Amino acid sequence: MRLLIASCLTFISLFSLNTQAAYISDDVFTYYHGGPSDQFRITGRIRSGTSITILSRNKDSGYVRIKTASGRTGWLPGANVSEGTSMSVRFPQLEEKLGKSNAMITQQNGAIQSLKQQTVGLQQQNKEYADTIAKLELEISSLNRSINSMDDSNLMRWFTYGGLVAFGGLILGLIIPMFPRRKKRPDVW
Repeated sequence: MRLLIASCLTFISLFSLNTQAAYISDDVFTYYHGGPSDQFRITGRIRSGTSITILSRNKDSGYVRIKTASGRTGWLPGANVSEGTSMSVRFPQLEEKLGKSNAMITQQNGAIQSLKQQTVGLQQQNKEYADTIAKLELEISSLNRSINSMDDSNLMRWFTYGGLVAFGGLILGLIIPMFPRRKKRPDVW
């Protein structure tokens, strides 16, 4: 009778919708029992990191009913069961992610070094352009001064030419009246 009740309970728990993936904590090698305490007979042992399915939890004793991948069931202390995936499964995935991250970091460091070199080159080019701009501004300033002095000298030249023309006109105006005039001859026709 007892065997019939145990097998019915096992059968019902196998088809229970309240199942959850879990694993045996990585730092534990433990035995599982036939009931929800260590007072029950040990029915098997399970290696650390082994994937299991949680079938139910006993809140009074803190034990968890599990099912192994081979289909065996038993009870373990809840402290020995961790939910999620085992470190033995996660570790290779984490190593792969770490490798990808390191490769990306190396690639980004190369890109950073390349950008630093470009920055140095651009700064040198910028300095050269700034020096060229300063020289050109000095040349423009010098040319503007020379244009202004040319304007002043052209103005003086025109004033000088105008003064010479006026002086020449004055002299001619004073000298011409001193020339004797010819007398008009009466027209003899």
